[in-house]
Amino acid sequence: MKVTKENLLGKLSDLANEADTEDSYDPNWRPSLSKTQNEIFDSNAKYILAHGNRGSGKTYVLGGHKLVRHAWENFNALCLIIVGVRSQAVLGGVWHKLKTEVLPIWGDGIGMEYTDERQDTQKNIYIDVQNKFGSWSRIYLISIPHGTLVGNRVKGFEPSYLFVDELTNLDSPVYFDAMVQQLGRRPGIDGVQQYAAACNPAGPNHWVYKRWWENPLDEKTGEYNPDYEKYFLDVSENVENLPEGYYDRVKEATKNNEYEYRRMVLGEWVDVPLGTAIFKQYFHDKVHIVGGGKEKVVPNPEFPIIIGYDLGMVNHGIVFMQQVIGTDKTIWAVFDEIIINNEKLSYEELVIRLMRKMAYWNRVMNWDFSFQHYSDNSAFNQFRPGGANGSYDVLDIERISKTKAETFGLKPIKMKAAPKFKGSVEARVRIMIQKLQEGEFVMSRDLKEVKAMFYNLISEKVKYGRYDPSVMYKPKRSRYIHTFDALTYPMIYLDVGVSHGAVHSVSEIFEIGGVN
Repeated sequence: MKVTKENLLGKLSDLANEADTEDSYDPNWRPSLSKTQNEIFDSNAKYILAHGNRGSGKTYVLGGHKLVRHAWENFNALCLIIVGVRSQAVLGGVWHKLKTEVLPIWGDGIGMEYTDERQDTQKNIYIDVQNKFGSWSRIYLISIPHGTLVGNRVKGFEPSYLFVDELTNLDSPVYFDAMVQQLGRRPGIDGVQQYAAACNPAGPNHWVYKRWWENPLDEKTGEYNPDYEKYFLDVSENVENLPEGYYDRVKEATKNNEYEYRRMVLGEWVDVPLGTAIFKQYFHDKVHIVGGGKEKVVPNPEFPIIIGYDLGMVNHGIVFMQQVIGTDKTIWAVFDEIIINNEKLSYEELVIRLMRKMAYWNRVMNWDFSFQHYSDNSAFNQFRPGGANGSYDVLDIERISKTKAETFGLKPIKMKAAPKFKGSVEARVRIMIQKLQEGEFVMSRDLKEVKAMFYNLISEKVKYGRYDPSVMYKPKRSRYIHTFDALTYPMIYLDVGVSHGAVHSVSEIFEIGGVN
């Protein structure tokens, strides 16, 4: 008989089964779960969606216990956890819960062993977990912040269980369409190879709603495709497992926002009207603004200062911020701005003003900060005529900074280019919304232009007779777009992974240098 990968794995699995003994673990053991979580835990549907209000335990069951059960019960399992932002998963999200809560429960419950977190050559992190046959299954974490990257990031993987977290925060149906094609090909797996996802509600026009509510319905019979299952999880089933006061904070943050309250507190799928301020429903003074009077956000000496740029002819946006990384979450803290509207200013004048600010923060904090500079790639490849031969924005800024660096006691500016691709603007809008929703953004109260952007940047209006839900993520050109661009270029560059800095809890970080 020809030896193939499939029959070889089958023989090895048979041998493993023969070697397995009933008294090595309790086959009836189950983790403690709520009623709905138990239904999800036992589901054999190919495509499972858990949706509901904040804190309802969606990720805990699908990206935790159900995933680990699959790894334990199969001889050759490969589980993928897909997230948009790696740092969110690692610092308090699905990966953190897996390592600190779920795996220890299985270790105590059935004696399952697992390795420390490791990293492959592509910088994906993974954990090997023991299965009931005495061999090992593997769990990977892969971040894919934009739909255009899905094909390259999952190429070569043949998962037997695939979990996607925060699905409604992801920008394209490709997170379903491309990924399910990777399933079903892995040999040596008993049962269904599943695609599972968790999310908070968006609106009925979102692609996730269409995928689970509309697509599975047969138009002629009205029957629902049994390959799909969707479960509503309510926070009432999980409230005793939440940190004290968590749900009260969610209600407080959304009480003045009808749509956000209905989504995050009531768990309703409701669309937000288009042509309105994009961030107004997510941005709240009490949650996202720090300081008052003489108090303001100041940079933390343990982290570099990040400066985002949107440079133009008469409009310039420059925003000073830090990516403050803690053990529980990552906070983007914005503490200064240089916003210039309709003022013709030479690059030399602009660089002097900029480097004076940089030197000011070094002096005020009595610290020699590392500065990181990010613009979009048009500043690198858009040629501007002028002078003897013309030049590029980046070359001008870097050249002038070299001549001024010694005067201000600084190093010359060296720019990095944020990615710019089809849909990148909408992707940056979604990133910013996510940070506001997750409480991962704060700003100093004295930043008038950044605050004005959050309240006044509006979306494009939908064309007559055509409803396109993505329009709400397309900012209309206005004076506020430069501030938005400068703020979000560093975010889209850095948010693929945890990039730098010391690690403390966020409360410790802000005691060190959050507000002065």
